[in-house]
Amino acid sequence: MKTALAQLRAKTDRELAVLIRKEFERAIELTAEGRYAEAAKIGEQARALMAVANLPAQERARIERMFTVPATACA
Repeated sequence: MKTALAQLRAKTDRELAVLIRKEFERAIELTAEGRYAEAAKIGEQARALMAVANLPAQERARIERMFTVPATACA
C-alpha cells in the first residue's frame, strides 16, 4: 500500500510541476501585455503550489529561475 501511495504522490508532484510552470509562463505573458495585477495573482498562486509540491531539487531550481525573469525579457 505504501508503494501505491508513494507512486500517487510522485505523479501528483510531477503534475504540479507542469501546472506551476504553465502558470508562471502565463504570468510572464500577462506582464508583457501590461496586466500586472493578474500576473501578480497568478504568480502568488504558483508560489503557493511550490510550497506544497515535493519537487526534485533540479526541477525546483528550474522553476525558481522563472521567478527571476528580468522585466526586459517580458517586453
